[in-house]
Amino acid sequence: MAARTWIERQGELAVALKTGQLAPLAWMAEVERLAAEVDPAELMAEINRAKITLGALLPTNDPRKRSIRFVDQHGAPRKMGFAAALFDFSPSNVITPHGHRNMVSSHLVVEGAFRVRNYDRIKDLAGAMVVRPTRDYLASTGMLSAMSGDRDNIHWFVPQGGPARTFDVIISGIDPAQPDYEIAAIDPVGGEVLTDGTIRAPIMEFEDASKKYVATL
Repeated sequence: MAARTWIERQGELAVALKTGQLAPLAWMAEVERLAAEVDPAELMAEINRAKITLGALLPTNDPRKRSIRFVDQHGAPRKMGFAAALFDFSPSNVITPHGHRNMVSSHLVVEGAFRVRNYDRIKDLAGAMVVRPTRDYLASTGMLSAMSGDRDNIHWFVPQGGPARTFDVIISGIDPAQPDYEIAAIDPVGGEVLTDGTIRAPIMEFEDASKKYVATL
């Protein structure tokens, strides 16, 4: 699939999700299927023709974010129905484990490789989330990880063997009656393992999570 067509298809899926024509799990299945239908190098060439805004440096070990705004043949910004971004990881950068509300996202590896760990969000407690480990795998270039409120809501990304990069599609505000999105860092490694195999993971500040969840963990 041509990269431009692939991007347009992402927009169609985003609109279908936000209008209720597509359930979050169905959206996840579609974006996972689409991952095999684009050449990452061709996608990056298309991205390089877009308007790119470099994000601010954060006081944590998060990767550097570059926001992407795709343009039409006249150079005018296009309304795609989703937010797009590149995340550039040095070997020490980590996306620490965190959970989401009222949003979905997909993360296509366009350079390098990552150890990806996911958890389902089972329930919320005061100051904690009960989560269940679902996946722990190596995602190489061309592979995609997706999350929603229904599956793999918590994710954790660590680059492997050098610099790495993801192209992210983010759709927030799925329920317009709720806040646009919420994100909270958690501590599954330091959490309490319950009798059913779930983990009571304390909620923590992102600055504290960044100190604990380094690339060697």
